[in-house]
Amino acid sequence: MPFFTSLFSIIYRLKIYRCLILFICWSNAVQAQLWNGNLGAPVLNITFGAGPSQPLASDATSFTYTNGCPSEGQYAIEHQLPGCFGDTWTILVGDYTHDFEGHYMLVNGGAHSGTVLVQKVDGLCGNTTYQFAAFITNVLRETACGGTPALPNITFSVEATDGTILESYNTGDLPITVARYWTEYGVCYTTPPVPMPIVLRIKNNATGSCGCAFVMDNVSLKPAGPGITLTLDGKQIQQIDLCSGYKDPLLLEANYTTGFIDPAMHWQQSTDGGRTWLDIPGANTPTYLIPRRNQGIIAYRFWMAQQINLGIASCTINSDMIVTNVHPGPDQLPLQPLPACLNSELVLRSRSGFQHYEWKGPNGYQSSQPMPVIKDINYSDQGLYTLLASDDVGCTALDSFLLTVYPGAAIATNPVYTICEGTTVHLAASGEGNFAWTPAAYLSDTNIGNPFSTPPDSIQYQVVLTNMYGCKDSALVNINILKKAVVSAGADHFILAGDTVLLNGSVKGTDVHYLWTSTGAVAVDQVIQPRVAPLVETSYTLSASATTGCGDASSTTTVHVYKDIFLPGAFSPNADGLNDVYHVIPPDSYPLTYFAIFNRQGKKVFSTANPNIGWDGNFQGTPQAPGTYVYYLEMKRGNGKKIIRKGSIVLVR
Repeated sequence: MPFFTSLFSIIYRLKIYRCLILFICWSNAVQAQLWNGNLGAPVLNITFGAGPSQPLASDATSFTYTNGCPSEGQYAIEHQLPGCFGDTWTILVGDYTHDFEGHYMLVNGGAHSGTVLVQKVDGLCGNTTYQFAAFITNVLRETACGGTPALPNITFSVEATDGTILESYNTGDLPITVARYWTEYGVCYTTPPVPMPIVLRIKNNATGSCGCAFVMDNVSLKPAGPGITLTLDGKQIQQIDLCSGYKDPLLLEANYTTGFIDPAMHWQQSTDGGRTWLDIPGANTPTYLIPRRNQGIIAYRFWMAQQINLGIASCTINSDMIVTNVHPGPDQLPLQPLPACLNSELVLRSRSGFQHYEWKGPNGYQSSQPMPVIKDINYSDQGLYTLLASDDVGCTALDSFLLTVYPGAAIATNPVYTICEGTTVHLAASGEGNFAWTPAAYLSDTNIGNPFSTPPDSIQYQVVLTNMYGCKDSALVNINILKKAVVSAGADHFILAGDTVLLNGSVKGTDVHYLWTSTGAVAVDQVIQPRVAPLVETSYTLSASATTGCGDASSTTTVHVYKDIFLPGAFSPNADGLNDVYHVIPPDSYPLTYFAIFNRQGKKVFSTANPNIGWDGNFQGTPQAPGTYVYYLEMKRGNGKKIIRKGSIVLVR
């Protein structure tokens, strides 16, 4: 019989077993009396919930429930509070698990000693150690209570139902920290062979008249047992990523410390991230060889219990889990043909989703680029190319490409055609294969080498030749249009003798020369808009000739010369459509500045500066009497001098 087993038997017979197991608990403690082995699922787990705040049962605490910041002797169940009491408490947002909606218990102890939380627990396993613990943090700042706050001081105790203290632990004064710092405190307790109900109590020990404020969360009672360390293929890891077809054996091994006299054990697996666990049939030894699979995420853990407590969750401890993630990996593609044309440029294209690339090909070709470029392809470049691509977890795909080099297409064409406006050009492109012209505008056919085009203006075409292997060559063809000569001498003009007028000539076309000539051998300045001063009616001709050979053109205008301004002597506003309105129509370049008509009494009956408006024989809507009227006229010459005319007109009805 092993020494430890013999010793335990002797101690058990002497009924001092609790001392030994508690000694193991204490000797393993790293903070307070917390167990440093493994723990099982909680028998008791108080998280204070989420959602609408609810008070504890009236017999669960001696403190009074309130909402918001509690006064001395009160507690609150909250999930978000600002710094209470003038920001002398820390800001409290979220619970111990960093859930912003999760609740915590906030206690203002002050000078009130008493039970913060008490809970009766029954149904425990015999000869089993349990850890009673909670996460607690001081919420006071140094400015609380006028700068001299009493520090929280808390006792955890495990009691019999008659109040006998079975185990206890005092935290001592909890220090003030810069920010909220959750710390787990607790005590270990080992049940006798025949367990009895116990009472778990957390007590506030008032140490002053002001202060002792703290927040608490995740109060739990968990079975405790040996420390369990899991390895996968001899390595302590939390997760491993593998690729389909992996070669590793994936051997799980559980190493555990002493603590269970007659331990039962089993491996479990979870396919939902650890929410639910299932025992693996037959996996009840410290080692387990994971079956091979092609994909999927499965977590594994190891549980232990005393053989006598087998199947009771409240007596079982669990290891941490190891997650295995088998990635399916990319599909293997068949050999892919890769046609290329001689002297062209080829981009080797890879599949997406990879981080590393390794290309290899003929003549020692290598590249680590995802899409390398082979320039000026020659027949010596053809052959087998392979791509070994790997993703972020090391899964690889080996793709292969067979490069075949084909003769390239060669097109020949005249790149520039120059034609006169309105004429047709016969384009010509040659080569072996099929032609395609773009754009299609003004072409007789877009799929032959020699179409006709009659564009109204200069245009550029692209012609593409595709040979029997799919290789292409292209060329640009420009058609430059030479514009015909187009001239205009302008409209006829009317002037008074001795005045000048500007001829409104215009010339359009490509490389056009022009010339003004006149009747009567009158000299004309050779500018496009000359100023002339004929003494008699004279015609002027503007001639133009395109030096490109794209045609000649001419246009004639006449300047009519009058000795004076003509004004009609009478008009008859009788609505017969003849001479109903008296108008002044001045010659060209003689703007009307003022025109007025007066009756025989000298009263003005009409005036205007608009040559398009005439007198209709009325004054303020009343027809005027027949008879003689006097007019006054002002116009301007081209040099700015006034022309004034006076006279009489007769109104006839």
